[in-house]
Amino acid sequence: MAKILIAGCGDLGFGVATELVAQGHRVTGIRRTKSDFPAGVEGITGDLVDMSDDMLPDVDVVFLIMTPNGRTESAYRTAYFDTAQTLIRRYQSVATPPKVFFISSTSVYGQSQGEWIDEATLAQPTSATAKVLLETEQSLAAAFSSVSVRCSGIYGSGRYRLLETVLSESDWGANSWTNRIHRDDVVAALVLLANCALSEKQLPAHVIVTDQTPVSMWEVKLWLATSLGVKVAVNGGEGFAPTSGKRLQGQYLLSQGWLLQYPSYVTGYSELLREFKTFR
Repeated sequence: MAKILIAGCGDLGFGVATELVAQGHRVTGIRRTKSDFPAGVEGITGDLVDMSDDMLPDVDVVFLIMTPNGRTESAYRTAYFDTAQTLIRRYQSVATPPKVFFISSTSVYGQSQGEWIDEATLAQPTSATAKVLLETEQSLAAAFSSVSVRCSGIYGSGRYRLLETVLSESDWGANSWTNRIHRDDVVAALVLLANCALSEKQLPAHVIVTDQTPVSMWEVKLWLATSLGVKVAVNGGEGFAPTSGKRLQGQYLLSQGWLLQYPSYVTGYSELLREFKTFR
């Protein structure tokens, strides 16, 4: 039995905690405001940056899964970099530091001319928020044996923003490449990584979590518009081919036996559409 801390026990963390408890591990979860935790999880409610060292247990593995309060540089710094400093202060000097998994984003790859990106590609962030993510990755890597888990766009149950955008029939704008990953597949990836760490496997400095199926954003919206019976809101004349974005693939998780439950947007959004239509 291992001792695991999930700093940020929201949607993703809830799923990871549930799976790890089922495997027999001792799991502590932290939530900033809410007090509901999965069965078997020792819950702590509070802001991680305000916690003293004695509030954080000795652990073997840490997941840092934060959600910023906005898409600004300051919101990202508060959510990611500042919380990372709390973990560094608490765990950097212990006799056996934990393995740390930081849930980051593929936005650290600023390439946007349709390039193929994989785990050998150098991160070149261009936005201020992506630069904060990479700074956080580097800060943790300097202090621990850490892995930056770079996720593409996460979708899944309760995440209706793209569906609502298509339903609004507002102009789709310029086409671009998009990369997605279902929430349940992210959870499975994180649990797999925890087990790799506990088995003392050599882990890479970063992994990409994506469904391996980059597609045109217009293709996704066209499929959704058809499924929802709403207007195709394309007014531009530049053609169907994407003019920007990147195409992502990640091999490490696949090499470790990760199996995608939702290998494309069609499988994932089919289920989400059924849920959406039920609760509309």
